[in-house]
Amino acid sequence: MRPARTSLNHLLATLMVSVLTLTILPGGAMAQGPKAYPEEGKVVGTAINQVTGTRTYKISTENKIYELDCGKHPIFSRTPGECGGDKKLQIGDSIHFRMEKSWAYLPVATTVESSGEQRLRILREEAKPQPKAN
Repeated sequence: MRPARTSLNHLLATLMVSVLTLTILPGGAMAQGPKAYPEEGKVVGTAINQVTGTRTYKISTENKIYELDCGKHPIFSRTPGECGGDKKLQIGDSIHFRMEKSWAYLPVATTVESSGEQRLRILREEAKPQPKAN
């Protein structure tokens, strides 16, 4: 008799876990929604980081200037890869991004990155000098 009872308990436990999973997961997935990219800036400079050998971008927003590291190392050439997805970032481009901890995230096509975002490390962040009032 004991094996039948254990089997029934296992079946009930599996059923309860399945019901809880189906109840909790869809709510969590729906709560995330589409990602917002509230920061807006303009690419005002680009360089190659001599220490890491990666490409960096200088982004000017309304109040701050950021230096972002693309993180792409050269593979088959002497110059590192560029960020921006299908359309590479160039001086003068306006971009939208979001920040999380020490990273900036740019929206890109899912064919470029499966996450739909490209991650750049924030190397430097400085306040823009404010014009003096007369």
